[in-house]
Amino acid sequence: MREFLTIEVLIFFICSLVAVVLHILRTITTVKGSVLAGAIMNMVAFGFYTLVLKQISNSPLYISVPLIMITNFIGMYIANWILKKCSKDKLWRISATIKYQEMKNSLFIEDELKKYNIKYNIAYPITDKIIIDIFSYTQNESVLIKGILKDCKYHVIEIDKNL
Repeated sequence: MREFLTIEVLIFFICSLVAVVLHILRTITTVKGSVLAGAIMNMVAFGFYTLVLKQISNSPLYISVPLIMITNFIGMYIANWILKKCSKDKLWRISATIKYQEMKNSLFIEDELKKYNIKYNIAYPITDKIIIDIFSYTQNESVLIKGILKDCKYHVIEIDKNL
């Protein structure tokens, strides 16, 4: 009996987690995708959620409520991870501002950008600062640039937007 309850809870947990991920993906597909893609995701997500509702109706509240809360929390992170993995690379401009007193930093940054063959422009002078505009074409380049600029103030501008 106890083993059956454990398996039932595990199945309920997995189904609830899948339902949460599907609902988040459904929402994003509805907003960003085509009407057909949104309709298909809506059908799949609500069809799967029906299974979860059936399980909830057969489960005591002290089991179903905590599991639903936990799966919603975890499912949000899983859906976000899936979306990041599936997202297209975009062109980003990262602008770093460096004071003249920290010229050593700008030379280090330039050397690192050249080492990884990352495109950049340097704007001289703006009062007592240098501005380096760095162009990131991939998510991997963005990770490298973030590491290179860890000691600098910078901001990020998306250049390649899908409208």
